[in-house]
Amino acid sequence: MKLPASVVTAGMVSLGFATGFPKLPKDTLDKVYSKETRALCDSLERFHIIVALGSVTSELVVVLWSAVEVNQLTEKVYAPAYSVWDFIQRDADLGWSAVNSHFVLGIAGFVTMLWLRAYVMLLVVKASRPLQAGASAGTAAALCLLISIVNRGVESGGGQGVGYGGSILDLFVHYVTLLFKFATNVESPGPLQFSAIVLEAASLFFMLYVFITESEVTKPPAIDEEDSCPLIDLDEEGFNTDGLTEQEKEKFATCLALQQKAQNTLQTMEENKKINEDEEEKKEDTGSSGVFM
Repeated sequence: MKLPASVVTAGMVSLGFATGFPKLPKDTLDKVYSKETRALCDSLERFHIIVALGSVTSELVVVLWSAVEVNQLTEKVYAPAYSVWDFIQRDADLGWSAVNSHFVLGIAGFVTMLWLRAYVMLLVVKASRPLQAGASAGTAAALCLLISIVNRGVESGGGQGVGYGGSILDLFVHYVTLLFKFATNVESPGPLQFSAIVLEAASLFFMLYVFITESEVTKPPAIDEEDSCPLIDLDEEGFNTDGLTEQEKEKFATCLALQQKAQNTLQTMEENKKINEDEEEKKEDTGSSGVFM
């Protein structure tokens, strides 16, 4: 488990922190992103950071715990066991549960990171809704299959109905229960283990608080099918926006600003072109005068 976790961790670090999260481009006359869409992408970027952090640290726990357990196997003398499962249950239950739990959490987080980045990248390249839905459905299918594989493994356990339970949730509950039991052991207490439980509980509490209080920015935006800017007559003195929704007014204002900017740029280019032409004519006139003299 140590080697797969190390490989996955390297990919997570590169994807989560070494590579920047995709950004929506600036609005143009051909494409205008609503304020809701940009707020959603900003929210997904923050969520991506949290998922990346949790996934990387989870896989690091796998790497370290696996290394320690392997060292224990080579350093200690264990009594004979009827099977590997009996040995795990007797002498390595916490380590085995922890490694499998954190590895699954890290993999699930890795898939979530891929989906978050792919979704925003599809928005950047102006992908259609069916294509976005297809990519999201494919990623969800992979995640469901990954969880199903783990569920089958947990259900199988040591065979003959002996195992942690029937699903991945039973594995997580078994791991947390064992961790709390070892952390509060009177003979050999684990203050850092107990601190980890408390801090993780606090982290989940704050995550839930943010999710509840900032839920308005996580709602999918209502994207218009026609998201390009209409041609606006800038020579008209007043613009009637009565009857438009707030989103339509926002889009109209953005399009108006973009078109005015484009017109000003075009006007500046024409003025510079005329100035250059006048300078060229003056140079030609000066050259012609010199020849006649």
